[in-house]
Amino acid sequence: MTDASRRSRRLKAAGCLLGAIVLGLALPHRAAAQALSHLQLQALNDKLSTEFGYYLGAEEEKHADGKPYIDLSQRFEYMPSGGRGGIIVHAKCAGAEYVPNKGEMTKGIATGRIKYLQFTYALRNGQWVEVAKPYWQTQSLGAKAAQRMTEAAERDEAAEEAAREREIRGTPRPTARPAATATPAAAPANPPPRPLQ
Repeated sequence: MTDASRRSRRLKAAGCLLGAIVLGLALPHRAAAQALSHLQLQALNDKLSTEFGYYLGAEEEKHADGKPYIDLSQRFEYMPSGGRGGIIVHAKCAGAEYVPNKGEMTKGIATGRIKYLQFTYALRNGQWVEVAKPYWQTQSLGAKAAQRMTEAAERDEAAEEAAREREIRGTPRPTARPAATATPAAAPANPPPRPLQ
């Protein structure tokens, strides 16, 4: 057996081992996610919305006070996993950080940071129990991302304002292309003479 073929066999074996490890790690998550019923997820959503309301209100107060705040999304990403004694779910939501413009109710200027708020609950005896206090994680995207985020927020706010104006005036939304209308062809000004019979 040559060195090249031994190396190839080792690489294949390592690939199979890595695949088995990844599969072993992925299957408990998938099994845990599939193990949650619709009612269990609804109960978790109810718990989260109550606790999340506190954090959302705190960020809105910071915005109103002119302090840096997180524009939190109200959409959660759920990451269930199996744990000792049951299912553990990490629920995460994210938001961009902004510094408000003084005296304006716009989002303000993005700092280039995304913050994640994570909640951790376990399903025990049919009830969701908080197993860790919520905590923040920060990801810094840099100055260019901050500029793009600020521009995107300005575009979104301008679109929202235009939609409010249309609603107040009762005008329809503009379409991307005007609808084609069929108009009859205009009759020629001087019709051609009829042939004599």
